[in-house]
Amino acid sequence: MAQSPVTMYGYSRATLPGIPSDQKGVQGKGMFPLKYYLYVEVKPRTRVSAEWAWIRGDYYNCSLKKVSTPVLVESDPAIPTDKKETLVPKTSNDVYSVILGDVKARTPSNGEERELIANHEAALGLVIDKSSAYAAIQSIKTLRPAAAM
Repeated sequence: MAQSPVTMYGYSRATLPGIPSDQKGVQGKGMFPLKYYLYVEVKPRTRVSAEWAWIRGDYYNCSLKKVSTPVLVESDPAIPTDKKETLVPKTSNDVYSVILGDVKARTPSNGEERELIANHEAALGLVIDKSSAYAAIQSIKTLRPAAAM
């Protein structure tokens, strides 16, 4: 596989009812769905669009929204502090947040896509400067759970 012109970042955060315990993002049945934070980084002024996202077994419709860096979130959303977690470091490249839509039915279109989804927790089908491309991450990093409001 050629070196990808894209860097991908991926995180998940559980939402627990009430005040979170020390569980590391473990979710029981009937709880809130995981929230995913996915980002792609490309060279400045690259034309990029997303065709699909695949996360832990499901395909999603998705779109991209340009964001400024660094991308930060509360380290512990249950306890307001000044401590932030860096999701995407400061960069001169363009960074886009992946906005997930509905789950969609899709089968892998080729062997490369099948291999990506077999060996990664998240993958994206992209169009970069009119050429098809993929971005993938081996594992999605789990952030500290948030409490339901």
